[in-house]
Amino acid sequence: MTRAYRYILTHDSGMAPCPDGGLISLATCKPVIRRVARPGDWVLGFRPGSLERGLMLWAGRVAEKMSHGEYQRQHGNRSDAVYRMGKNGDYERLDPAYHPSQAEMDRDVREPVLLFDKAVSVYLGGQPASLPDTLAQLAAAGRGHRVSEVAPDELAALERWIGALTPAPSVRGRGRRQSCR
Repeated sequence: MTRAYRYILTHDSGMAPCPDGGLISLATCKPVIRRVARPGDWVLGFRPGSLERGLMLWAGRVAEKMSHGEYQRQHGNRSDAVYRMGKNGDYERLDPAYHPSQAEMDRDVREPVLLFDKAVSVYLGGQPASLPDTLAQLAAAGRGHRVSEVAPDELAALERWIGALTPAPSVRGRGRRQSCR
């Protein structure tokens, strides 16, 4: 059965997730989700602290997982491609300002990059959408992330709802470049 990972996105800087060029990726942060999510699983990010629970900022179906080295080779022009495999086999930081400590870099590169299916993924940025009542059980709450198995009829309803948000699932809006609070 397909799993859905849900979490509160406290900072939407356009890096995690990264919506560059219509492709949504998760290359940094959320290491547990990046480690355990499989192609076909869903990841949903929600706005924190609002009076209305279930304000979705983005959602995507995992299409592919790849190492940071491979991601940098294939997608090196993206703003979240901040690490590359050095000649000695160690990762090198390309953006010294992003996650500047060695511990942060190690946490980022230890887990793979997730790429999301363009056909059924959406990034809403500063224009979140409220989950309909029929999908309210997918809303995130509290710290960390939640995971649950999602029935095929719920997945179909989620895909229909995402499809109705925009003419085609896409990137709509930009990262707020600030806290989502």
